[in-house]
Amino acid sequence: MSVPVSIGFPSVRMSMAALFCGVLSLFLGAVAAIPGIIVGHIARSRIKENPYRFGGSRLALVGLAISYLGLLMSLAFFTCMFIYPEYLELLADHTGQSLILAESVHY
Repeated sequence: MSVPVSIGFPSVRMSMAALFCGVLSLFLGAVAAIPGIIVGHIARSRIKENPYRFGGSRLALVGLAISYLGLLMSLAFFTCMFIYPEYLELLADHTGQSLILAESVHY
């Protein structure tokens, strides 16, 4: 008498985490993009090593792409703010907020 073996679905948790971090990176920038990139690469390597245990290769790939896009947008934003700091004053005036970086010292 043999014991029936149940074959489950492959785990897609890491792929979903990479996708989640990728979407968050569009709003939070590098804070969410860096973990999304790390988790996405780990998920892709695990899927490549054992495709029957881990799944979601396309989810991980999309998560990686969005995470890299979020990181690129974040770097572009900070580069522009470093090159053109006067736009911080415009941003502060537009939002009605007091930005510490927007306050310039006049001698």
